[in-house]
Amino acid sequence: MNYVEEVDKAYDEFQDVYWDFERLIRTTDRLREPDRQLLLIALGELRNLVELLSELPTVDGSGRYIEEDFVVGRIRDATELLREVRNKITQGTPDGLAEEELDVDVHGYAVYVREELLDVLKRALERARQER
Repeated sequence: MNYVEEVDKAYDEFQDVYWDFERLIRTTDRLREPDRQLLLIALGELRNLVELLSELPTVDGSGRYIEEDFVVGRIRDATELLREVRNKITQGTPDGLAEEELDVDVHGYAVYVREELLDVLKRALERARQER
């Protein structure tokens, strides 16, 4: 499987988990409304970041400037995070959910990956400039 196919596969899996998870957040009675709204905002932020990651292979189809493992790994990590948070909702108690601050988990991961992505893109641009 080439780089673009691997990214597409990871992104498709993320999308499946994302839509399932968003539906759960919107329909469950296990979350208080303020927690639900914060989690939906954080989830949207993570989705935007994963969409950006999934587009990176089209910048350079060979993955020459962007480390393949970075893109695929971060998309898969985001998918796993959503599964973990979903499990906390489905297996937790309503009182415990507010204390866990699930939106902070999702938002924190998005911030972490965004910072990493900026570093990766800077290095990729520098390599591209050096090859000119």
